[in-house]
Amino acid sequence: MTFHYDSRIAVISCNIQMFTTMKHSIRRLSHVPAVLVMAFSLFVLSLFGYTDAKSRDLTQASQEKNTDGKTDNPLAGTQWRLVEFQSMDDAQGVQRPRDASRYTMQLNADGTVHMRLDCNNANGTWKLKASVDRSNGSFEFGSLATTRAFCPPPSMGQLVASQSKWVRGYLFKDGKLYLSLMADGGIFVWELQREAPFLNKPDAAIEQAILAASPDYRKSVVLDQKATYVYSFVDLDGDGKDEAIVYLMGSFFCGTGGCNMLVLTRKADGYHLVQDFPITRTPVIISPDTHNGWHDIWRTESGGGAKACYVRHMFNGKRYVEKERKPTGTLPAGISCLAGDLNYASGVPLEPHD
Repeated sequence: MTFHYDSRIAVISCNIQMFTTMKHSIRRLSHVPAVLVMAFSLFVLSLFGYTDAKSRDLTQASQEKNTDGKTDNPLAGTQWRLVEFQSMDDAQGVQRPRDASRYTMQLNADGTVHMRLDCNNANGTWKLKASVDRSNGSFEFGSLATTRAFCPPPSMGQLVASQSKWVRGYLFKDGKLYLSLMADGGIFVWELQREAPFLNKPDAAIEQAILAASPDYRKSVVLDQKATYVYSFVDLDGDGKDEAIVYLMGSFFCGTGGCNMLVLTRKADGYHLVQDFPITRTPVIISPDTHNGWHDIWRTESGGGAKACYVRHMFNGKRYVEKERKPTGTLPAGISCLAGDLNYASGVPLEPHD
């Protein structure tokens, strides 16, 4: 990658490996006061400015997520998934999450941040000061309020929660966001999230909500033709808590036009139904546009003699209502939910009512 620093520094060619070199330089400064070490670290990080397609990708990602036209903050409204933590301690090395879908970060345009950290959630604030080309600069989190459930090991939730307060700089390159800790702390690497893959791990709370919304799904009706389900997590209303987008498969819930999709919101006593969307096919797109505080939803309809189309629903304050239809072709902007090779066999078996 090629970049320009200022008139005193000629064109310099480098790549992300410079971060690795940086840690050895910092160690050689161990006798220098900590404030000078931190200044040196941030100076090196600031050299990573460059103007190319990667910077434009970041600007586009921000614009896709913000509907007010403001793009002063290049990361506002973006969502990320944790790739790894690069420690500058060779003994610790690189740590990667066992399931990256359980570690997500949503940088909201209002300066708040929501993280899913394995079985816990964290909410707080964030701020940055971008360089001229916007692909790098300073970055800080405010205090994070984190739930304290015990997550079965191995879990990186505690690492992210405890170390985020030391983040001081960011670099965006090749669709990844590098958040560097002050001094020789390390680097969190996140990838831009444009899709929320379907999950097929049994979830008792989700199953309870499905059954509550489906009183006729009984053993005497389905016999041995049990349905299956998958789901994705997305924060639809910006409250820092993920809603569950549930897709039900099987003869009871499906027809020639598709299958039932449920939107569930979580409250203190479990999940509650927001909306039931029949005859839905994937992909399901969560739009960056919002109405009454909730993101619009695009879902796919096809079959039953009707032409395939994307159907847009907006929230009217109580429920989602249809707003428009358009032909399939260009996928609507937003996060693709229930992404992946989805079929009946990939779902979780759903036990019916007695």
